[in-house]
Amino acid sequence: MSIKEQVEFAKEELTQDEKLFAGLLKVERFYKRNRLALIAIIVFIVIGGIGYSVMEYLNEQRLLRANDAFLTLQKNPSDEKALATLKKENPALAELVLLQQATKKGDLKVLETLTASHDHLVADLSRYHLSVWKSDAEAIKAYRMQSEALLRDFAIFDEAYLLMKAGKVAEGKERLKLIAENSPLKAVAKMLEHYGLADSFKEGSK
Repeated sequence: MSIKEQVEFAKEELTQDEKLFAGLLKVERFYKRNRLALIAIIVFIVIGGIGYSVMEYLNEQRLLRANDAFLTLQKNPSDEKALATLKKENPALAELVLLQQATKKGDLKVLETLTASHDHLVADLSRYHLSVWKSDAEAIKAYRMQSEALLRDFAIFDEAYLLMKAGKVAEGKERLKLIAENSPLKAVAKMLEHYGLADSFKEGSK
């Protein structure tokens, strides 16, 4: 390498060092001006990470407690402690359990309460089962007239059954025609429409 080339190389090295030094000075100035903000961001990220981990742990524990309470209630529906735990840890699931129990026992008071549930599914099913347990043809009709009724075809069948049981056979058969052709109840509805109720069954149901 010639002397000229060595001088040029040295100049280039100095230029690179100067640029690096200038860059370091800029970084240092930036850090000094924004040090508190940077520290706050770092602290926020750390606290956020810790908070997220804690929330995940608490949610997991809550789900475990709710699951244990649910399984206990499946084995022993009268376990008040398990029900209280489920209501606290998972209110929506607790309502479904209460609906299941009330439907089996015909607990009109609980069903009445659940009709006011904020959960559309719980409220809808409660209205249906309440009207059926009461054998209230007008309430069943009011339910099936709702556009969002989940068990509309079942309500139609129940309404037709009660009408026939009351001796209004023609009216009951007209109701059965409202059941959709693709409904799983259509085959049973056709049987009821063609054969009606057996006399012995009607007498035993009075």
